[in-house]
Amino acid sequence: MRLVAVSAIVMSSVSWADTTDGKALYEANCSACHGVALDGNGPAGSALEPKPSNFSDPAFWASRDSSAVKASIKNGKPGTAMMSFAHLPDSETEAIVAYLIANKP
Repeated sequence: MRLVAVSAIVMSSVSWADTTDGKALYEANCSACHGVALDGNGPAGSALEPKPSNFSDPAFWASRDSSAVKASIKNGKPGTAMMSFAHLPDSETEAIVAYLIANKP
């Protein structure tokens, strides 16, 4: 029983670090278009067509998993203003995805 409790504490601290880093990275790289509230309503996003993805909408997550979101960040999304963020190290991209997943509805 103690091993399970210790494992849960260790795992939750790793997740906390990932999502904390991910939040800062999201705010620095994504929030201008996707919004601080993850709703696709960032100040730059209001002028875009199509509108940026709304990460707070369950419909967004219904057809996507973490690998699809990571691919969009790394490669961009053709037909939209979503540019490639291939310059971000994989660890930073994964932290952003962890933050989005931790906050999905």
